[in-house]
Amino acid sequence: MLQIDHVYEFFYQNIFTKDFDVCTLPGGSVLKNNPKLTDIHIFTPGLATDKKIFFYDQEPFLAKLANPYIEMFNFPLGYSIEEVVEIYKDEINNSPTVAQEIEFLKANTHYLYKQGILITSEHSPEVDDCVNANNYKKLYYFFHGFAAIDWYRGFYALNYNKPVVRNYTYDYITFNRLVSNDRSYRCYFISRLAEELLLEQGQVSFGLPTEQASWQEEIADSNTKLSAKAINHIKLHLPSRPLIIDNEHVLGSASADIPRCTNNSFWHIVTETVFYYDKLHLTEKIFKPIVMKQPFMLVAASGNLAYLKSYGFKTFDGIIDESYDSIQDPDARIDAVVDQLVWYCTLSVENKQEVMRKIEAIVEYNFHHFYGEFKHIIAQELLNNTKSLFKEVGYNDSTVAYDDVYKVLTT
Repeated sequence: MLQIDHVYEFFYQNIFTKDFDVCTLPGGSVLKNNPKLTDIHIFTPGLATDKKIFFYDQEPFLAKLANPYIEMFNFPLGYSIEEVVEIYKDEINNSPTVAQEIEFLKANTHYLYKQGILITSEHSPEVDDCVNANNYKKLYYFFHGFAAIDWYRGFYALNYNKPVVRNYTYDYITFNRLVSNDRSYRCYFISRLAEELLLEQGQVSFGLPTEQASWQEEIADSNTKLSAKAINHIKLHLPSRPLIIDNEHVLGSASADIPRCTNNSFWHIVTETVFYYDKLHLTEKIFKPIVMKQPFMLVAASGNLAYLKSYGFKTFDGIIDESYDSIQDPDARIDAVVDQLVWYCTLSVENKQEVMRKIEAIVEYNFHHFYGEFKHIIAQELLNNTKSLFKEVGYNDSTVAYDDVYKVLTT
């Protein structure tokens, strides 16, 4: 089994090997301060390769944040050997290996112009635009699927025999700690829950102390993505106090764990990282209800519920109205999700039990699919896409032990 902390090292050693210059974001995240050229080079054989790969696969690909890294990734494309020597002058003086590589480049200047390959974990016009503008090739794989399988592997033992039809303290749970910038939509979502008097019926986190802006600062920001309608609604209905589920101080590893208090709620309302953008992009968040044997509603960019279903998971259309997934308008999409939650929360106890019985088989299926076939689907997808990429760039992949890689990824 692959441990996600070793994902790039594993890919480098077993798939891309010595023939590729493999680059990643530092820690998988965009740096707040201006990064240096050498910051994105992690597993690399050196300058003397004619193909280079950039894993931009943990964060959503947003041009305004990605462009500085794309410029660095393109280096040394378009640079003269003299400019390369100047940029690497300190490394040349301090590293015999770099000095040897520079000498190689002086004699083989064609290696200054490399085939670029962008690897992401989303489908979006923004990725396509970047690929086309830079004459890249691209490869998609589901990074967050592999991450969730690693992070949540222990929840099978905890939940395999947990019943779905039982008494719950709360009707739903939803985590909304970060509320600024691209996650500002959560402010409107919580204000809608408050308007419908649903906050007491759920476990809700919102606006806990963080390094990010408060919701008050967000709605005052002239660059907010919130609509004027949403801002007015927030001002009228959003509680001024933070909402806390289990602990005010959330660890940085929160994405890799699930509070045990989640067991107290039936529905899990997943508020994803990507909401405002035209992207098919899901993170580990969507798998939390699945491993906890909860039904879910997905507050994300349009089309992402169908995206999840494309990996073999089932959802709850026919029991609730999931047409919200096709709604383009952000506020209307949130309203449609809240409408479904209002419907459930206003049912009688007997009718809620009937809904649980209808949902039980789907929840059980998703749980076992996650711990079973899902890893085979995403592993095969990765390897199929890799084979297609290698064929496209004319790379001889006869040394790649695909069967062995598949076995490691699925056992």
